[in-house]
Amino acid sequence: MAKTSNYNIAVGMIVALGSFSYGFGFATFATSIGQPGFYSYFALDPTTAYTNSILGAVNALFFLGACVGALAGGPLSDHIGRRYTILAAALIAFVGGALAAGSVHIAMLIVVRILQGCGLGALATLTPVYLSESSTKEKRGMLTGLHGFFLVSGYNISAWVGYGCFYSKNLTFGWRGPIAFTCIPCLLLAIGCIWVPESPRYLLMKDRSDEAWHNVQRLHHDAADPTDSAAHEEFAQMRAQIAFERTQPSGYWGILTTRSYRKRAFLSCFVQFAANNTGGLVINYYSVIIYGDLGLTGSLPLLMYAIYTLIGALGNLCGLLTIDKTGRRFALLTGFSGCLVALVLEIAMLGKYVTVAVPNPAGEKVAVFALMFFVFFYGFFIDAASFIYSSEIYPTNIRARGMALATFTYFAACVTYVTPGATAVATIGWRYFIIFACLTVVSVVVIYFFYPETKQKSLEELAAYFGETVVDDTYEKDVEREKGGIEHTEMAG
Repeated sequence: MAKTSNYNIAVGMIVALGSFSYGFGFATFATSIGQPGFYSYFALDPTTAYTNSILGAVNALFFLGACVGALAGGPLSDHIGRRYTILAAALIAFVGGALAAGSVHIAMLIVVRILQGCGLGALATLTPVYLSESSTKEKRGMLTGLHGFFLVSGYNISAWVGYGCFYSKNLTFGWRGPIAFTCIPCLLLAIGCIWVPESPRYLLMKDRSDEAWHNVQRLHHDAADPTDSAAHEEFAQMRAQIAFERTQPSGYWGILTTRSYRKRAFLSCFVQFAANNTGGLVINYYSVIIYGDLGLTGSLPLLMYAIYTLIGALGNLCGLLTIDKTGRRFALLTGFSGCLVALVLEIAMLGKYVTVAVPNPAGEKVAVFALMFFVFFYGFFIDAASFIYSSEIYPTNIRARGMALATFTYFAACVTYVTPGATAVATIGWRYFIIFACLTVVSVVVIYFFYPETKQKSLEELAAYFGETVVDDTYEKDVEREKGGIEHTEMAG
């Protein structure tokens, strides 16, 4: 059994700053629209349909940029590597965040949020790819789960920053400050990339086996195994399987035209679409408005949003620590079922006791509890598992582009639900959440019948679930003999 070293965990945490950057940058605007200074600076009336359409446009175009970043990040990482693509995306997000903080009119804010979304979308795509490719099968859930934990931690820190900025006497800083702070994690990630090794699986795809072995040895070195026999065994399987995968179709066209790849893409993309079908992103993005509708005023909506995201972050932490034991299927089924119960409770409270002529204070409290109940199940069981599953089921030759399709689906669903969110919450209210409850039922059914368990399997062994060949190190030897007996090094077993 290969060892997950402390070095491996440290590298994972540096790379996971990409997830934190995305979460922080994505959520910041949710706190900015809770600041009075935002509306006064841009001369917007928060009660008008025009303002709701502006908020929807800013959000939609941010996700448009994220879609572009996701689709471009996949191919780019196959050409220049995971590490350099993450570095480039961090720098783009840094520039976008700085320009967004300095926006002087709403049109500029919209345009630079596209640029910021492009960089952050690429980070959201490549972070789980790198984490899954650099981990052992025994701890892949934990390491890849860092993506969800750091992402929601970004939400949470952003929420507390927004809450603190609410008390600033400078109303302009109240909304500019949180956006400016999005540059910090991007800069830290860019600096951290100096110490991050390239993904060994990517290096094998580029036929750079010596570098790949060196990185595997560093990442999975076990002091109790001085000959690194477990790491050798892992590397031998990795090398043989990737040698086979290099002969298979690749690229976006290869995914669309290969039956087993299409199945993988469906499972990967659907779970991301299903995560948005719960309404989680709508609740997150417009929670400040939602809490206002529940009777909370002043800084309380921002405080409740901070508590909401804190529960989500803690749930993610529990999820990444347990998912390698409980499994992906259990997590997803439990998470979607729990979110469904929370949605039904929220809808009942809003329709019966909150959005009525004389709101019931007890009903308002239960509605707030239902939101906290929702984010606990979403954070604990869906956030980590959905990104783990999406990244691990692809073979190395299409993993980056396959994950790009999955995150593109995620962002496209964000555009679909978040763009009309402000208007829908303001006009049809609780009825909007009936859509999410119905879609969540569909998600539970699909996951129950079509999703295999992937825990404790190496990335190479998962090929068996899709009717593909799982090879051992004899495959690579046969290929080398066919090419003329190229000399190779025997890996210690």
